[in-house]
Amino acid sequence: MVKHTMKQCLLEQPQTMRDVIAGAAEQMQLVTAEIGKGPFNQIYLVGSGTSLHAAIAAKYALLRWTDAEVQVFTPFEFLNYGPHKRIGKNTLVMGISQTARSIGTIQCVELSRSLGAKTVFVTAEPDNPGATSAHTILNTCTGLELVGAKTKGFTSTMGMLYEFAAWLGNARLDLSGIPGLMEETLRRTALVIDELAEEYRTAPSVTILGGGPLAAAVKEGGLKMLEGVRIPVETYDVEEYMHGPYHCLEKWSHLIFLVNGGAGTDRAMRLISFAQEHSDHVLVIGDERLQKQMELSCRFMGLPGCTDELLTPLYYPLPLQWLANDATERRGRHPEQSRYPQFHAILGSKYMPKINYYEGK
Repeated sequence: MVKHTMKQCLLEQPQTMRDVIAGAAEQMQLVTAEIGKGPFNQIYLVGSGTSLHAAIAAKYALLRWTDAEVQVFTPFEFLNYGPHKRIGKNTLVMGISQTARSIGTIQCVELSRSLGAKTVFVTAEPDNPGATSAHTILNTCTGLELVGAKTKGFTSTMGMLYEFAAWLGNARLDLSGIPGLMEETLRRTALVIDELAEEYRTAPSVTILGGGPLAAAVKEGGLKMLEGVRIPVETYDVEEYMHGPYHCLEKWSHLIFLVNGGAGTDRAMRLISFAQEHSDHVLVIGDERLQKQMELSCRFMGLPGCTDELLTPLYYPLPLQWLANDATERRGRHPEQSRYPQFHAILGSKYMPKINYYEGK
């Protein structure tokens, strides 16, 4: 089996999203056959890392299209402090793990099933251990992604969870335009990536900001920088940055803003205006229509506009993924190579793959 590269996988995302769209109807039918469509009083999403970030985006879709109480948990939170007394036959618990090997997530699904909940395991690898823990599987149609730092798995998991949320709520969702938005985003990223990667190769730290549905993209972008570039990264809701963290703003601070024109854009624009006066390294990645509304001295990377901010996490992460990949390579490392390839085996946090792709090239 041939290992993949992070770059290869991130460039495959438009086609992977087409596979999600093509496969969604069949996946919904398979889920319906096992657990029905509710209605559910509670929907709890559980995941770690990239899967957790996909769950954060899905929360906004589920809140829009269903009447359920929706919460997102890490496995530790759910197992030790979760709402176990509220779980019953009208509860849906979704364990999310692209590889179906995250042990904590599997344990959460097993616990929920024992308490009477309907359970779904969301994964791209249905033959792996986690798949048997739930009543049924929601296949993300990602295909194999044999790298540690996931990219196409993030966006395809979000896409399939959006499809699931719309299906539960009997809502109309059209993702047909997303692959094109992804392709255009990748095209625009290619024009500036060399300069950006060189700048961030030497960044002492990075702060990434954005809120609402884009919180998922912000957190995932931060994780890719941590996994590859291995520098301190902080991620904030714009408003939360204004309550304490701004004290650390310096001329050398590297700040990246994601702004999609949704709720909170005015506040973000005010913070960007302040930040560019006090830092020489501010990057705004945002809806191209906003540039005329801003008085910018910092770098602005315009992305194609979208009529629904809920959908922007499906393509806004792509520049951050590519930046993390290339900045890592410029530091002389392969993004696929883990610093500690046996970490999960030692800590018991994941079942190890047959081929340990954490070792990289």
